Amino acid sequence: MFDAPALSPGHTIVRSAYDLTTMVTAMRTARSRAVDFETNGLRWWVGNKPVGYSMGFIGDDNRIRAWYVPVAHRSPEPQVNETAAKAAFRDGLAGADEIVGQNLKFELNMGRANGYEIPQWTQLQDTLIQAYLINENRNFDLEGLVGALKISPYGSAFEMKERVGAFLTRRAKEHKLPLKRSDRGSDFTYLGRFGHSEVPIELEAEYSCRDIGHSLVLDRVQRHYAMGIGAHYEARRRVLYANEMLLIRALADMEFTGQLLDIDYLGKLAIELDTYLETHGLDLQRAFGATIEWNNDGHVRDLLYEHLKLPVLEKTDKGQPSVDKGALMSLAAFHPGIPLLAEWRQRFKVRSTYTETLIEKVGHDGRLHGDFVQWGTSTGRLSSKNPNLQNIPSRHKELSKAVRKAWIIEPGMCRIHCDYSQIELRILGWATGCPNFVQPYESPAYDAYLRGDIDYNSYVWYRIHEPEVDVHGNTAQSAFGVHHADPEWAVKRSAAKIINFGVPYGGGPGLLMGDPNLRLSPSDAQTYFEAYHRRNPEISHAKQNLFAHMKANRDGGFGPSFVNWAGRVRHGPRLLWQRRRGGDCPVAEEERSMFASNIQGSAGELTRFALVKLWWAQQTGKLPAKTTTTVHDDIGVDCRKSDRRYVAYEVRRLMEDFKGLFGRIPVVADLEVTDTTWADKADYEPLKEAA
Repeated sequence: MFDAPALSPGHTIVRSAYDLTTMVTAMRTARSRAVDFETNGLRWWVGNKPVGYSMGFIGDDNRIRAWYVPVAHRSPEPQVNETAAKAAFRDGLAGADEIVGQNLKFELNMGRANGYEIPQWTQLQDTLIQAYLINENRNFDLEGLVGALKISPYGSAFEMKERVGAFLTRRAKEHKLPLKRSDRGSDFTYLGRFGHSEVPIELEAEYSCRDIGHSLVLDRVQRHYAMGIGAHYEARRRVLYANEMLLIRALADMEFTGQLLDIDYLGKLAIELDTYLETHGLDLQRAFGATIEWNNDGHVRDLLYEHLKLPVLEKTDKGQPSVDKGALMSLAAFHPGIPLLAEWRQRFKVRSTYTETLIEKVGHDGRLHGDFVQWGTSTGRLSSKNPNLQNIPSRHKELSKAVRKAWIIEPGMCRIHCDYSQIELRILGWATGCPNFVQPYESPAYDAYLRGDIDYNSYVWYRIHEPEVDVHGNTAQSAFGVHHADPEWAVKRSAAKIINFGVPYGGGPGLLMGDPNLRLSPSDAQTYFEAYHRRNPEISHAKQNLFAHMKANRDGGFGPSFVNWAGRVRHGPRLLWQRRRGGDCPVAEEERSMFASNIQGSAGELTRFALVKLWWAQQTGKLPAKTTTTVHDDIGVDCRKSDRRYVAYEVRRLMEDFKGLFGRIPVVADLEVTDTTWADKADYEPLKEAA
């Protein structure tokens, strides 16, 4: 039993056809309308569906009106016919100027998978994305945002969340299931099996209608801040805001399309990895004279640092000695078993993340519908989960190819991968003015294009015939004084490459110690790193200028800040903390993070804008393709083989359409194509292929 809450004024439970008509008639009077689904699970791709939905608006009298439409609760209570509910959903949103909600990407795909269509061209106002634009350093749950601003029209922002949570916890215990997490997967959790389907309708109605009310008032309060109205960066920010709201639809479509996986192959890969792990687990026992769980961070940490007394060269964010791959490889000089341990743990991670676990995430259509997270990083980069595509080993040739082989292409189709070329280094040159990162990317063809002497097609043709410049080789020559004939050329060029790509991420000498091919000692790594910065002083100067600028600019009370080229504000509150000595100094960590965000985040903005450009071209019939994935600076687009040349050309053109953004440094994207598996992609140049 439970105590049914009284419905707040303006909230209504829809029970009949008459109630549906009343709701639709009222909704059509509002310009701005909010929507929210309650479901029996979050995985729409395996058949989870809405058990009800709510919609509402703020009237001219500033009062909230919201309706809850129950359709599939596990309850004998009267509910609305699902067909009628879908028609009312459609009619209730038709003609709206904008649709408001929290995390609308989920609503788009849950609705689309179950016949509840949200109008395609209606403007979205997502309060989660708004909050992310205002301050990236916080949680983004709806109740927390509303509670922090003290704007709930219901008194407590958390009351109904807590009441529903208590009910779900009790039901989970009655079913003898964990509420949210199980090592056996979502199907073995209460929320995975039932979601909110057992929540009594009266309780769910008030909970859902309050979500509507909270979304609407939150949008009213924070939208103008999210758009940068009145700020010196308002013009840039308005463009960014519009792009972010369109990006919701672009990512939703990408997730809904999904990617085809070879389930049988993943099963075979699991068996191969199990054999390796068992065999080499015994080798580890002999190498270290210990029997532990080699995948357990705590066990490995105790063995290496407490029992073997190896030096602590890197620490985690929590101050513990690190046992990640880079930290382990930096210890290779201190114990001969370290390389085998690092390799074993990497293979274990692939086994646990990208075999059966990946199979469990595949939908009934045989496709993987991952979650591309728009607000998942503080830098502005996109991230992904279920699975995390960024974590697929990239530098391990065997594992990288083995995992990517599971992503297969449909017969008659091909996948075009378009990847921004060395974009962080290009932006590093633009942001610092460092000659070693400006001169290698200067292009006579691009200069002619900037002047308007040639068109884009001619520019690309001339560009692909320009001699390639080895930026890493140039860095090795400049910083370390070596040349191609030098016996140390390969080692020092590798060191230069690692530092070049590591500097934008705030990396230090540990990058060199952790590379399995270099295995430099701490003193050699420090020497290389210092030599690099002596020959590239502009980088250190740019860092100091950035930090000084941030300390002089406090944005909205969220701490020191800077604004990137796209208008996104990045905050670094720990820059004002007391600096202390040691590698785990929060101020030093914040400085690394800020500079990384300035470079990496600026690169990430290109991908965000490019995804929207591609989506728009697809929606308007100008690009016969579907975007299916993005990883780091790479975007994958599927099309018919017969359209390959045209689509590849257009994808690159749209992704490079940032003329003059970084001065004389061009934004360049490289093309690769495959019609078999992700692992088999190969370089492709449409201008060299006969029409």
